[in-house]
Amino acid sequence: MSKLQSQINEDVIREKKIIFLREILDEMELELEQLEDSFDDTAGNQQKRLSALEKISKVKEIISGLSEAIDVTKNAVFFRNPNIPTSIPDEHVWNDCWYDETRKAYITFNKYFYEIPNARTRDIQKKYEEELITNLGIIIEEEKIQFRFGYPSVLQKDIEEKPIWYSYATLYDEMLTLDIVKGKLQPENQNKAYYYTVGSEPWISVLGRYLTEQEYLYAQEFMPFMSKTPIEVLKTISGKPYDSKLYQKQLKQMNKETKQWEKEKKKKKQ
Repeated sequence: MSKLQSQINEDVIREKKIIFLREILDEMELELEQLEDSFDDTAGNQQKRLSALEKISKVKEIISGLSEAIDVTKNAVFFRNPNIPTSIPDEHVWNDCWYDETRKAYITFNKYFYEIPNARTRDIQKKYEEELITNLGIIIEEEKIQFRFGYPSVLQKDIEEKPIWYSYATLYDEMLTLDIVKGKLQPENQNKAYYYTVGSEPWISVLGRYLTEQEYLYAQEFMPFMSKTPIEVLKTISGKPYDSKLYQKQLKQMNKETKQWEKEKKKKKQ
């Protein structure tokens, strides 16, 4: 397949995926309208009123996530795990995660979810495994999935037992955005915190953790005290294969910036 043909195919997939997301969004906007219309009926009943407000808040949250997913999809890079059933249309796929319309559920090969203690003992999982023999993923009901930062995500808990959204799909570097990486490394608040399983190699050591190349590049934009050594220079230091021409270019630029920084530092001391 030519590069042009591949690009055309990805554009078609994006369009279909946006249509899929838009259909869900339309349904949720209709549900929100109905909830708001019936809200006045809860007057005088505090318990029903609080329950209605909670439902309205949740639907608004879902709508916000879907709207963001549509925007992200416009420029997203398409990946499809080869083990996903061929009956699943491309617009229902996010790398190793997919939506199964017949089961009204999302399924993933994301290794993180295989390691959750009760992942294989839930009723929906046991029923799913009884129906299939090979290529078994971890299945979850569609109502437990919300879109966060453009990808299907499920609510989990962080190390402090606080609720946090986790991508149901494994994310390669090409799938990451600045907001996703910031949500993992330095979220502005708990609501913007986001966890995910990386599909690319995390080999760059930064402040006690290892980052992938794209995570490292994005982190430079919001972590002011971390090293900003160019990727090709880091590769030479780590003994990894590197692009010699790009290395020379990045090294020259790094030395130029270092001299400029030293010059400014001397001026401040005077």
